[in-house]
Amino acid sequence: MEFIRSNLIKDRTAATEVISKDLPTNPLSHLIITLDVYNATDEVTLAELIASINKVEVLHSDKTVLSLESEDLAALNQYLYKRHPILTQNDAADNTARALSLIVPFGRKIFNPDECFPATSKGELTLYVNTTIPATACDKGQINIEAVQLIGANPTRYLKSSMKTVAAPGATGENEVELPIGNKIAAVQVRMTTFPATSSHTYGVAGVKLKKNDDEYGYASARAHCLVGDGIFHINSLPRDIAAFGDILPANVIWLDYSPDHSDNFLLETKGASRVHLVLDMGVDEATYISIFELVEV
Repeated sequence: MEFIRSNLIKDRTAATEVISKDLPTNPLSHLIITLDVYNATDEVTLAELIASINKVEVLHSDKTVLSLESEDLAALNQYLYKRHPILTQNDAADNTARALSLIVPFGRKIFNPDECFPATSKGELTLYVNTTIPATACDKGQINIEAVQLIGANPTRYLKSSMKTVAAPGATGENEVELPIGNKIAAVQVRMTTFPATSSHTYGVAGVKLKKNDDEYGYASARAHCLVGDGIFHINSLPRDIAAFGDILPANVIWLDYSPDHSDNFLLETKGASRVHLVLDMGVDEATYISIFELVEV
């Protein structure tokens, strides 16, 4: 098997814009998006850099392959690769160069010829990157984007990643959220706003269950408090037991994992189902961000 790694965008000056780029036509394993900046006065944080990339989308003939806000993409990277996105130069000095890389995946594992995006015709597959560079936190930014193609791959499926914003329901308690039907689901990612803080045990989503055909499936009753603990399976990090280390980022994400070993043993099959939905136990009346990671057969 042969691969080609090539630069799609080279040293582009970062700005508030939407970058559009047609992607290569060979089967794609993944993309690498890197934002390089200088500290503005003091240290630009990981959270600030992640937020500089507002949204990443990949469309195939106007159909969604990936559509995630940057916080959700960073969390997907943690889920898939078991470590934080790379951020260089932990230095607070003014004008120190720092770089953040995010991976845009088309399969649960990189370089997998069986699970990647299939070959396309020229102009069919397009990348959109929406950026806003916070001038008070960093400056003189530039963006590089690269693609990894798998020559001769003949995939049977690819990973589709999409996000839906669930509006505040108007009250605490149960809030039902519909999930797409037709593909196998590898995981559902829940990002909330409220997480426990000073003198509070409150989560925006206190608990969650998943139902298929109105029967509990897999996650019959799971508290956010314990799902946070599942981060041990997704985040490779030094012990963060003192305040100086800061929070693990994104700090407000939990997963309902149906591919805990990235195998097919526990995938949630939705084809033929009459309904698949989440039941969120809202601890706070607030918006919630749900990302669904599906495996689409080709």
